[in-house]
Amino acid sequence: MTQRAAWLVGLVLTLGVWACGPKAEPVAPSEPQTPPPAAATAATPVEPVATQPTVAPAPSPVATEVKPAPPSIREVCLAMCDKVKAKCPKSAFDACRVNCTKYDPPAEGCEDVVRTALSCARDAVDLVCANVAPESCAKPFRQIAACASGQKPPTASEPSAAGLPAGFALFTSAAEGVHAPMPEGAAAGSEPAVIATAKQASGAVYAIRKLPRPEGKLNEKAFLKMAMAQFGRCTDKMKMQGMVDKPGRTSIHFAMKCPDGAVERGLFWATDKALFIASARGPSDELGPTDAFLYGFEAK
Repeated sequence: MTQRAAWLVGLVLTLGVWACGPKAEPVAPSEPQTPPPAAATAATPVEPVATQPTVAPAPSPVATEVKPAPPSIREVCLAMCDKVKAKCPKSAFDACRVNCTKYDPPAEGCEDVVRTALSCARDAVDLVCANVAPESCAKPFRQIAACASGQKPPTASEPSAAGLPAGFALFTSAAEGVHAPMPEGAAAGSEPAVIATAKQASGAVYAIRKLPRPEGKLNEKAFLKMAMAQFGRCTDKMKMQGMVDKPGRTSIHFAMKCPDGAVERGLFWATDKALFIASARGPSDELGPTDAFLYGFEAK
């Protein structure tokens, strides 16, 4: 009996210990693991990403100015004739249009020279009804004849103190009322009609002649007749240009090539009493600065 009571007491004490012991906390369910940040995985090699090279944009095309083509020689000449029509008789207008065929087509290599001369006449305030070049455009029209004859521009040279080409001097004859730039050393000619003559180093001969003035009205036909009497077969390929007709003076420039190969450029200058011929003759392309001689010529 005593033993059984002791066993029961031990059992009660054991159960009390269990009842009074700490309660077990419920275990929270495990949360999912967060992957480590990128910095934590730096040890993992990263595949390099290929980059495309930067391409500069193509430049925009730059607009270029297109210059209009110059008017044709025929257009310029007809425009000049329209100016004649506005102030002259119909016959002058018709003659002007026919005369345009002399310039179109131009001699080879002379297109710009012809266009310049005709443009000058078209715009000139002294354009006249007669079929002659205006006085203000005499020089451009003389250059047409020079170009048609194959004359090349003279070699540039240093002008002298007087403004003349090197080796030139002003020749003056008070008795004849003539003066003109000529090669130095000009002297009286051996022939009665020759006022002065001078020879250049190239071999070209410059001369001034004086003849009686032909009777009647002077025009291209009259000048051609005089040229044939004076120069013979050289006039077979003669060209005349730049006629000026004004009180006290009628002049026209000419260029020709002779059968012997020599070329000649010159000027007919008629006053009320006499006819002067200024000319330079020599080997082809070796006439020298004839412009100074012919443009500077004057007779009274």
